[in-house]
Amino acid sequence: MKKSLLSSSVFLLVLTLSFSNSWATSSSLVDVTPGTENFVRCMQSNSDNVTSISQLVFTPVNASFIPVWQVAVQNTRFLKPSTPKPSVIVTPMDETLIQTALFCAKKHGYEIRIRSGGHDYEGLSYTADVPFVMLDFTKMRSIDVFAPRWELAGTWAVVATETY
Repeated sequence: MKKSLLSSSVFLLVLTLSFSNSWATSSSLVDVTPGTENFVRCMQSNSDNVTSISQLVFTPVNASFIPVWQVAVQNTRFLKPSTPKPSVIVTPMDETLIQTALFCAKKHGYEIRIRSGGHDYEGLSYTADVPFVMLDFTKMRSIDVFAPRWELAGTWAVVATETY
């Protein structure tokens, strides 16, 4: 009888500890990213295509958040669990989503970090000690910039261009 009581007590203790551990993990996830729901709602309300927002905006509660963040980490020392991660990752496909992300980041007090797929061994684009939104431009293949025609005459060069 004592043996079964002892084993039942141990079972209940293990069960309680496992639930408290999972509760602590989920609550720490929420504590790390306060206000991300407001940011996502801002993106949805200011975008024309709400369906694409769910496929292009990642928060720590998304299963693909960590793989999207890790894909372009160039310095393996930043792959530690203790490395500060973005509150939100936005992977825009066009310029309008960039504008919306900048507007919502400013509105909700996030800093912006840009990741473009180039060399970033210092981790400046994908880690920070403050809440930030990472704009991941690796999915964008081109950006068209239209500038008025300008000329620079001098001993060095003459430049005349309309489109970069």
